[in-house]
Amino acid sequence: SLEQLRSEVESGISEVRDPLGRIRALIRAHLTTLLSYQVRHVTMLTELRALTGRHHKEVLALRKSYARLVCSVLEEAQAEGKLRKDIPAKYLYLALLNVLNWAVLWFRRDQELPAPRLTDIFTPIYLNGAATFEAATQETKSVRRRKAAPSEEPSLPKSSQTTSQRMLETAAELFSRKGYAATSTREIAAVLRIQKPSLYYHIESKEDLLYTICKSSLEQIRKDVEHATARVAAPLERVRALVRAHLESMLRDQARHAATLSEMRALTPERLAEVIARRDAYEALVRSILLDAQKAGVLRNDIPAKYLCLYLLGLMNRVEVWYRPGGSLSPQQLASVFVTIFLTGASARADD
Repeated sequence: SLEQLRSEVESGISEVRDPLGRIRALIRAHLTTLLSYQVRHVTMLTELRALTGRHHKEVLALRKSYARLVCSVLEEAQAEGKLRKDIPAKYLYLALLNVLNWAVLWFRRDQELPAPRLTDIFTPIYLNGAATFEAATQETKSVRRRKAAPSEEPSLPKSSQTTSQRMLETAAELFSRKGYAATSTREIAAVLRIQKPSLYYHIESKEDLLYTICKSSLEQIRKDVEHATARVAAPLERVRALVRAHLESMLRDQARHAATLSEMRALTPERLAEVIARRDAYEALVRSILLDAQKAGVLRNDIPAKYLCLYLLGLMNRVEVWYRPGGSLSPQQLASVFVTIFLTGASARADD
């Protein structure tokens, strides 16, 4: 899948000389390839961690090679003054791949627009931003004045956690790193330094852990976003508060959210339906905030709120795959970068 992606993208951009035209061709080739061979690419994105040894190194090398190709296209556009330079190409690249790779996870051929139409939607959001010109101009000014604020809800120290909390944290870490199927209850008990029978004093089955992780992570992120946006009246400010609260909540409990996003399909049908209903309810909340901003004239109306929502959730949710605590950006700083990319766009000029 990675070799195919690189081949299709290289072919798509080879005859294009205009820097922004090359980005448009890249997006078109990447998204079309993903959705044309959806099962293959979903498998690559979700099961890469199952590889070991030489195979894992080879695939990581291919992924890095593709990343260099995409970054080089973005860097060329920056050098030509066609792409904003206040955000490093690394984060413009990660933002773009977040959105495109998320699409392969939610796309349904019988429900969604065809790949060329999705390309026509996603490309202007990335290059020109979702905000109207006047709102985008104000957003650019306000982002430069803001500083990162400390997280309102720091993680609970391990020494203060109950056994049940430690159990959920350990299971989430193992599920997100190894996968639900590859993690045994014996392994969870060993990490906790308790006997396996003691584990079943708190749970009836391994699935109970995954179900509780999925349910609690979705409940928490919804609670955090509702709390953050309820205090804000201006529609565009509510979008900004949404992005900040979503990212901070997700990265505060990164392993839980990673396990939820990647492993919820392992739940039994009844429990999976309940978790999907919670996820859909949260998406409806995000969509309503974007729709309010559209009605207020501060978000573009030529793209349905549904696709603005899917774009924004992709931008944010794929962060859990690559974000590492202690890196170059804090969750608050990353939120400011993504607000800028979403609301003002990556393009140096709104009319390009």
